[in-house]
Amino acid sequence: MTNLETTVMRKVAWRLVPFVSFAYLINILDRFNISFAALTMNHALGFSATAYGLGAGAFFWSYVLFQVPANMALKRIGARRWITVIMLLWGVFSTSMALVHSVLGFVIVRFLLGTAEAGFFPGVAYFMTCWFPSRHRGKAMGVFYAFGASAGIFGGPIATHLLELNGWLGIAGWQWIFLAEGIPAVLFAIGCMMLLRDKPSDAEWLTEEERSWLETKLAGERELVRGKNLSFSRAAFSPSIVVMTLVYVLIGFGVYGKAYFLPLMLRSLGYGNLGVGYLVSLISIAGVTGMVVSSRSSDRTGERVWHLIVPCLLGGAGLIGAGIAMRISPVLAIAAFCVASFGISGSLPVFWNLPTAFLSTAAAAGGIALINSIGNISGYAAPQLVGILRDVTGDYEISMLVMGGLVFLAGLVVPLAGHVHAEATAPDFAPAEGSTPHVSL
Repeated sequence: MTNLETTVMRKVAWRLVPFVSFAYLINILDRFNISFAALTMNHALGFSATAYGLGAGAFFWSYVLFQVPANMALKRIGARRWITVIMLLWGVFSTSMALVHSVLGFVIVRFLLGTAEAGFFPGVAYFMTCWFPSRHRGKAMGVFYAFGASAGIFGGPIATHLLELNGWLGIAGWQWIFLAEGIPAVLFAIGCMMLLRDKPSDAEWLTEEERSWLETKLAGERELVRGKNLSFSRAAFSPSIVVMTLVYVLIGFGVYGKAYFLPLMLRSLGYGNLGVGYLVSLISIAGVTGMVVSSRSSDRTGERVWHLIVPCLLGGAGLIGAGIAMRISPVLAIAAFCVASFGISGSLPVFWNLPTAFLSTAAAAGGIALINSIGNISGYAAPQLVGILRDVTGDYEISMLVMGGLVFLAGLVVPLAGHVHAEATAPDFAPAEGSTPHVSL
């Protein structure tokens, strides 16, 4: 890299990446903080596990439904204003959870939160393409993903300490969670208009020479891909895409079935609210570790398929083990949840390399969008199923056996993609430079 390129990209990275990365951390906190609020909210409002699962999953009704409209609005409005509106709305809807007093209100607010958040990731992904050339975009998105993954580590202790404020100023502890974690999104929305700019030509903090270099570089890359039509139909009817969509749905049952009920399951083992918060943090650390180990090993070897199969089998076995251990020993159950988190999280970054391995660049774009849209259906189905099984059986053991079996099945289904194995493990295979697949789970 030239000195000019180094200087420009350092300025851009320090100006933009920390802000959008912290915003993503807040995004994940506001999406899953309901699992900690449920420690006292469900009892206070008289919610059954089934009702709680319904409301938790309602987020994904709108999240899936409004993905495409959000992308269309983004192009019309511009990334900076669109991200500002999104953050303001999700902050308002998240804090509004503190006012919920019925199952219907619970479902409506979660639906509205999903509507707002549906456009955040596409907005940021598009925004990154407006500022970072391909050789720098992967690193920027890597930092962005890391902040999202770290939300699980910090979210537990923060939320459970907020529960300890129960009764302060006449506000319940579960309401403090939504107020304290929703307001930062509103504040970030204000900062978004002040700090972000839609394109380099608007950046007063770059010199004229720096703006000119960056605009020329980005324009050159856009010209290279101009005229490449999306073969969406080819992607939609590809047997490999069908198989990979099924795999993503199955993995999602493990992700969301665990995420929305883990605090409640740990409390059922006899731990207090604060203990639950720190145990969730420990289990999340295992997940982040799995993500780092699996992705680095896969990148180093160039092998993708077995780096997806093994984590799925490990994650499924961990959830099955947790379901069995919950009847035997809390310590064994926690260890099993750590194994499950390590495996499931480890599968996610590797998963998104496979569509680009067996489809052309254009077809892969459509395939990734299709997989992501359909795959997130498990975001609703998983918590609803766990809630129903909890109410029917009176415990969480059976639900974890079912969730674990589905994740384990994902590992068995991967080889059915046939030619995926041959192409994804070819010696000369390497992921495209600067590729930034959407890992929304």
